[in-house]
Amino acid sequence: MNLRQYTAALVALFVLLGITAVWGVSQAQARRSAEVQMENKYNRAFYEVMQRSKNIEALLSKGLASGSPDNVDNLFSDLWCNANAAQENLHQLPLSHNVIAKTSKFLTQVGDYAYAITKRDDGTKMTDEDRSTMRELYKTAQALNRELTKVQQQAASGKFRWSEVQKGIRSNFAKGSMSADRSFRSVESQMQELPTLIYDGPFSDHLERAKPLGVTGKDVTAEQAQEKARNFIDFKGAKVKEEKATGTVKGKIPAYGFEFRTGDDNSPDIITANVSKTGGHVIYYTNSRQVAQSKISEAQARTFAENFLKSRGIKNMEITYTLKEGNTLTVSFAYKEGDVIVYPDLIKVLVALDNGQILTYDALGYLMSHHERDLPSPKISISEARKKLNPELEVEEERMAVIPSDGSHERLTYEFKAEMDGEDFLVYINALTGAEERIFKLLHTPGGTLVL
Repeated sequence: MNLRQYTAALVALFVLLGITAVWGVSQAQARRSAEVQMENKYNRAFYEVMQRSKNIEALLSKGLASGSPDNVDNLFSDLWCNANAAQENLHQLPLSHNVIAKTSKFLTQVGDYAYAITKRDDGTKMTDEDRSTMRELYKTAQALNRELTKVQQQAASGKFRWSEVQKGIRSNFAKGSMSADRSFRSVESQMQELPTLIYDGPFSDHLERAKPLGVTGKDVTAEQAQEKARNFIDFKGAKVKEEKATGTVKGKIPAYGFEFRTGDDNSPDIITANVSKTGGHVIYYTNSRQVAQSKISEAQARTFAENFLKSRGIKNMEITYTLKEGNTLTVSFAYKEGDVIVYPDLIKVLVALDNGQILTYDALGYLMSHHERDLPSPKISISEARKKLNPELEVEEERMAVIPSDGSHERLTYEFKAEMDGEDFLVYINALTGAEERIFKLLHTPGGTLVL
C-alpha cells in the first residue's frame, strides 16, 4: 500500500468514526429528549393530582362551613367532577395497579357518594350523618395532602425520577407511593370541580363582560397613547434610554403597545405597556427589573401602592389582599362606593421591596367593570343575614360588598369573615334575598392570604 492509499484509508476511517460518533451523540440526545418529555408528562400528571387534592380539601371544608342547602348541592357536584379528573391523572402515573388500586376505588366511591347527594329528591341535602362523613373525608384529605407533599419533596430532592419508577427502580418511592395511595382515598371526595385558586382576592378572575364599562373618552393616536404611558409609568428616577411602539394589541380592550428601556446597556430593564385606543387608559404595564433584596416593610410598600394610584388620579380604592413573593409585594385594590366594597372593580400593583417602585400595574378588571352604579337598598338587615350563616361559624368581620355573579350580573351582599375549627372563611349573603351566594376558604401563608 503506497502512501496515498494509506492516507485515503486513514481519512475514510476517521470519517467513519466521525459519522459513528455523530450518530451516537444524536441517538443519546434523542433518548435524553424522550426521557425529558416523559418525565415532564409524569410531572404534569402528578402536579394535577396534587392540585386537585388541595381543591378537594378546600371543597370539603367549604361544604362543612356552608349553611345553604343549594350551595352544598353545588359543592358536591363539583366534587364529583374533580374526583373523575383526579382518577384520570392518577392512572397516568407509572405506578402498578397494586399501588393505586385502593386509591382508585376510594375516588370512585367518593365520587359516587357526592353524586348521590346531589340527586336526592326529598329536599334534604345535608343530614347530621352526612356532616359526620364529610368531616372524616376532610381529615383524610388533609392526610392525603401531607403525603403528596412528602412525595413531591422526594422528587425535588432527587431521590427518584418518574422515568426511573417506570423502569422499575422503585426503592425509595415505594413507601411514599403507598402513603400517597392511602391519602388519595380522600382526594376523590372533593375532586369534582377545580375551584379557582386566586392569589389576590376572591373575585379577581371575573373579567368576562361583553363591553369594557370603564373605558370612556375619545379615540387617541399612537403618539398620544405613548405620551400617556410615559407619564403614567413609575420610572423611579431611572433614565429612559429608548422607547418604541410595538404595534396594536387585540383583546377585550383594543390597545397600543409600547416598550421603554432603562438601565445600562449590559443589563437593560424593559418596561412594556398597553394603552387603550379609546380614552388612552393605561391598561397594563410591567417592568422586567429584578429585585435583589428587601429594604422596605410591607406596610411601607402598601403606602407606596396607595400613593401611586392617588397620584394617577385613581381614587376611592381600598386594599383588599396582599401577597409577598420574593422581594416584591402584590397589592390588590377594589373600588369602594360609600361603605360598600365593589370587588369587580379590581386593580393590582406589584411593588419592589428595595425602593418602593411600582413594577407592575394591572387595571384590566377595573376597566372592564367600573361604572356608575345605582345600588339597591338592602331588603334584609345585616343581623338577619348573619342568621343565614352556618351556626358553627363565628363571625369576626362583616361589611357590605358587591360581587360578580354569572354573566355580567352583580349582587349586593353582606360579606362575613368567619372562623370555624381554626379555619377562616368568607361567606357572602345576598342583601336582597338572604341566599348564600358564595363561600371561600382563606389559606394564610407567610407571603399572604390565598383564597380558595
